[in-house]
Amino acid sequence: MKTMRRSTVMFLVVLALFGVSCSPSEDSANNETEPRTITAFLDTIIQEWEGQEEFSRKYEELTGIRLVIIQPPHQLYNDKLLIQIASGDMPDICEVLPEYLPSLVNNGTAVPLEIFVSESDYAKDISVELLNSLKFPDGRLYGFPARDGGGCVTYIRKDWLDNLGLEVPRNWEQFEAVLRSFTFDDPDGNGKDDTYGYTDVNSASEDWYNRAVFLNARSEIYFDGRQWVDGFVQPSIIEALERLRSLYDQGLIDPDFLTNSTFSARTRFFNGQAGVITYWANHWARNLTERTRSTVGAHAEVVPIPAIQNARYIRRIGPQLVITTGSEDPLWIFENFIDRQYDRAKVQELFTYGVEGFHWSNSGSGPKFLTNENDPYEAAFTKAFVPPIAVLNDWNQPMPQDELAVQARNILRQDPVYDQLKAGGELYSRYYQEIERKIKPDV
Repeated sequence: MKTMRRSTVMFLVVLALFGVSCSPSEDSANNETEPRTITAFLDTIIQEWEGQEEFSRKYEELTGIRLVIIQPPHQLYNDKLLIQIASGDMPDICEVLPEYLPSLVNNGTAVPLEIFVSESDYAKDISVELLNSLKFPDGRLYGFPARDGGGCVTYIRKDWLDNLGLEVPRNWEQFEAVLRSFTFDDPDGNGKDDTYGYTDVNSASEDWYNRAVFLNARSEIYFDGRQWVDGFVQPSIIEALERLRSLYDQGLIDPDFLTNSTFSARTRFFNGQAGVITYWANHWARNLTERTRSTVGAHAEVVPIPAIQNARYIRRIGPQLVITTGSEDPLWIFENFIDRQYDRAKVQELFTYGVEGFHWSNSGSGPKFLTNENDPYEAAFTKAFVPPIAVLNDWNQPMPQDELAVQARNILRQDPVYDQLKAGGELYSRYYQEIERKIKPDV
């Protein structure tokens, strides 16, 4: 916006020097000029059946800019994006998962953004530590976070702790003792031997879930603050796997943890088969509570807990907004699509909640999301593009957030490890996905 303001001032100065004025007819012609357009290739924006057209219409009303959204089906998104870019018919801006960003940088598709950020009106207020975690080895920033990537924290059945007279565990010895009691001491009081201490997800090598067992160990390639290391060959991973094997040998962990999907792990927790799970620090804090109560009873109490001694939760990298070299004016795209999302005013409100009166209402008991009339389950809207819980700046949001979700998010943000964006050349692009996403988890 600074550049646009400077250009406007210079233009008016030139007009004044040459005595040029705009006649009413010229004004009318200018008013009839088609608005400038931003073409955005997006994945997690609200879909057509959720009011995407209303969103774009409101964006144009607020900015004077026409927004054209291209949104393939979610399961095909990455393939469709790469095909679109390869065709040469590139959008102005696109949403990119961090693992795909290096290829867009290597082939010259991504425009560097660090100068735009440093001179921005709003985006410069985003955490420097977060933005530094997104920089490439050349020191440049090729993607801007679409939202907080979030991460996982450990949740525990507080009512089970209370039934057994136990405290929230704060170190490995206490954690293992809690799992033993949850397994063998009938924590739910039903008189049956039908519980395990812990269940988990069979994840890829980028293991955001297993922090309470792995502690300071990581199996993936990561930046340790000084250099890049392969956690899979560090001594700490041997100790972590020994702890995991010990839990298995003692019968303290759900024996299906090696094959658990997120669905099956959650279901075991909901059904009261396990008392500890590590899962996402967002709306799932509420979901874990409500769904467990709907299955085992209203007495169930699920709480997130701080990372135990020698463990740190991982704040992962979320999707990135990438301005492509197909855009005619990258700075203008940055100012009007990325920067204005953080204006702490009407545009940020739109990107977070959607359109007032369609997606949310501010009447009666205060701001709240409305029911999506096209949803077969009559569910309420939860976000437009940026979930309220994943807002990155210090905007004082008008809509109150779920207390459980905020509690989980705040625990995640207590001294986390920031994932560092991984980047490499041809060998990285060819082998990273296979090694990190298949071979290591299999081993």
